[in-house]
Order: sequence, then C-alpha cells, then structure tokens
Amino acid sequence: MEKMKKKGKVTIGAMLIVVLLAGMALLSAVSAYEHGIDDEKSYDIDNLSQDLEDAVTSYNEAVTEWRLDDVLSYVEKIDQIIAELEAFGMEVEFKATHENQGLMPTTVSVSVNPATEQNRTRRHSISANEEQLEIINQLVGQDITIGEFIEKVFPEVLEDMPEEIAKNLYATEMIWPDPSEPPRGEDHSQPVVTKAFKPASEPTDIQPKIIIVTRHYSQMEAEWPDIDFKSWSRVWLPHFWYRLPYMAVWSGLYYETGSLKDFDFDDGYNVYKVEASGSYSASTAGEYRVTGQHYGTYPPGYIPPGYYVIASTDWTYVGP
Repeated sequence: MEKMKKKGKVTIGAMLIVVLLAGMALLSAVSAYEHGIDDEKSYDIDNLSQDLEDAVTSYNEAVTEWRLDDVLSYVEKIDQIIAELEAFGMEVEFKATHENQGLMPTTVSVSVNPATEQNRTRRHSISANEEQLEIINQLVGQDITIGEFIEKVFPEVLEDMPEEIAKNLYATEMIWPDPSEPPRGEDHSQPVVTKAFKPASEPTDIQPKIIIVTRHYSQMEAEWPDIDFKSWSRVWLPHFWYRLPYMAVWSGLYYETGSLKDFDFDDGYNVYKVEASGSYSASTAGEYRVTGQHYGTYPPGYIPPGYYVIASTDWTYVGP
C-alpha cells in the first residue's frame, strides 16, 4: 500500500511537470502568434539579423577608417536588410557608439525586436492623378500653408496625423518653386543640407556635439520619351539611421512653360529617409526640370525645430 502511494505521488508529480511544460510551450506559441512570428519567419528573421550584424560591423570598420565610398555601399546593403526585417513586423534600432568626427557619421550598434505600435514606421506614398494635378496647377502661387495644400490635394495624409505635426504644417507657408531660381540638387554635385543642434545644458564655448544633418536631393534621368524623376531626403548625422519624428517630400516634374506634368508625395513618421519618385512619358519635346520640396521636424529641444527647403535640378532638354 505504501509503495502504491509513493508511485501515485511520483505519477502526479510527473503529470504536473508535463502540464507545466505544455503550458509554457503554449504561452510561447501564443506570444509568437501575437507578434505574427511562426517558425519559418523566426528562421528568416534570425538569418537577416545575423546578416545585419555582419553588415554593421563592416560599416563601423569603414567609418573608423574614413572609407566613405565603402560606408555608402554598406548603408545601401543595411537599408535592404532593414526593409526585409520591417516587412516581417520587426523594428531595427540603431544607437551611436562614438561621437561624430567632422562630417563622418558615427559608428553604431544595432538591435532587432518586434515593432510596437508606438514605434512602428508609418508612411504615405502617393502619385498624383489627373484630377490632383489639375488642383495643384490651380493652387500654384496662392498664399496657403503646407497643411492647406495637403488638405486640398492629399486629404488622406492628414487623417491619422498627430496633432502637433498637423499644427506645424498649418503654420508653415507653402513655398512655390520659381523657375528662374538657380538649381540646387544632385545634378549640380552638392545637395541641399540642413542642420540642427541641441544646446548644451550649461553655457559652453565649444561646438555642440549633438547635431543632426539632413541632406536633400532631386534627380532626373531621361531617354525620350521616358522621364524618371525623384526627390529624397536622408539623415546623415549623427548616423544614417537616426529617426526623425516626421519627414515629408513632394517631387514635381515641370515643363518649360512652368506647367506641372507629374507629381509624387512621400512622408513618414519615425523615419530617417523619404523618397518621392515617378515616371512620365513625354508627348512634347522641350526643357524639363524636377523640383523637390523637403519638410521635416526634429526631436524636441533641437534648434531649429524643423526644416523646409527646396532642391531642384537644372532645366534639361528631353526630345527625340
């Protein structure tokens, strides 16, 4: 009888352990399910995370040795891996590991985690249709704000916009491109550069170390009758993946008469780059030009609180 009691206790104990382990496995499965991560996805994410770690290590070595061409090459590779990880619902976070040396971006560390709703990247990428192009052409030259412009042309952009960002857009006057202005953009070797800094907590004579540099470009490539164009902004310092609360760019393709032929818009929250690009099939030969308008806000405490600039290409003849 005593042996049976002991055997019963052992059996019950074993059953409890099995139930406990099963419960833990179930919780783990539920957690993975909640994040949308199954075994196959987990395997892909692990491989991508390792590829990212290797690429960041190579990037850091290139930064340390001031090999800028290699740095830019690794940035392109890292961007591709980030896009794949974000498609799996992951969030990639970078942190500076050293101070900037001149205009060379800093070295970084990287971590990959399931994206939270608060930090998830959100964006709108829109190509204007014929009706929207007509509205834009009617608005040209009018005394309106960026917020009013977006409201009339792309109202869906404002639907989920944080109140503070919308408030700033409605307080910023729209700058209309002037065809007579000299071009600024990649076609003329130098991008438009904007800077912001955070004042030191105590008075100091040295240059502030916490600085954000963003570069803005416009570009056009044409082979009659096709024209490919784009305008984009990218954070450069403190590093290429330093995220800003909000970035937006809209890119217009203009004909020599000043008429707008095509128009694309891109914006995003918690991003480090935006790009508006399009393709246009020309029916009339003549001079064409791309003008990009670039807008963004910096994190709290930075001076100035944001940027708004124009980057344009030169007029280029496109014809048979």
